[in-house]
This record gives sequence, C-alpha cells and structure tokens, in this order.
Amino acid sequence: MTPLIDMAFLLIVFFVLVSQVTGAEFVEMALPKPASNAAKRPGDADRIVLNVIPAKDGGAAAYRVGKREFAPDAAGLQQLVATMAQAMKANPGIEVNVRADRSTAYSWVRPAMDAVADALATSGIDRSRARVKLMVMGADSNG
Repeated sequence: MTPLIDMAFLLIVFFVLVSQVTGAEFVEMALPKPASNAAKRPGDADRIVLNVIPAKDGGAAAYRVGKREFAPDAAGLQQLVATMAQAMKANPGIEVNVRADRSTAYSWVRPAMDAVADALATSGIDRSRARVKLMVMGADSNG
C-alpha cells in the first residue's frame, strides 16, 4: 500500500509542476475566429509563443515570450529580437507562434511579426523562412 501512496503523491507533484510551466505561455485573450475550419492546433514541437498583450485602447501593453515581458518600444523590440535569435541559434528548427487579441490593432501586431523575421536574420537563418501561425483555440481551452 505504501508504494501506491508514494506513486500517487509523485503524480500529483508532477502535474502541479507541469501546469505551471504550460500556463506561463498563455495570456487570456479573445482570439479571432476564422470563417473556415482550415486552422489546426500547433503540435508539441519546440516553439516560441510570442503574445501581444492587449491594452485597453486597442494597442499593445507589452510583448511576452514565456514569463519575460518586453516593452512595446524600440528598445523592447530589440531585446525581443535578441531573445528570440538566441533561441533560434540553439534550435534552428524552432517555430514561432504569434498570438494577439482580436481587439489589438494590426499596427501593434506587425512589429511582433517583424521581430520574428529580424530574429531569423540575426540568428543566421534564412529570413524567407519566417512565417506567422494563427493559433485558434477551442472554447474549452485557455485562450
């Protein structure tokens, strides 16, 4: 009976730790809903999730990668590019998912997309490889 109880506690600890790691990537947003069902969920491949944190006026309050936030100004975008370029150098096959709230103006999403392309160029990877993935989450998920 004791090994069974030990196993149960180990599983509880494991799931608590995993839930904190995956929760850091997601920011609560109202994502746009596409007209067709051509979009699919991203796989479990290595990825960078770049969130455009919405501001009340339709702008961006910040850009977030993992738990790290970057200001939506030129200096913040340069730091964002450097952070993503470092991750891309370490793993050239890494994918970047850009997430933005539907109320955020495109003029604030575009710098995030440009930062992905600049990070590719900085890391030495061909800039033409840059692409933005639209992440559409179901009603039962976080986002």
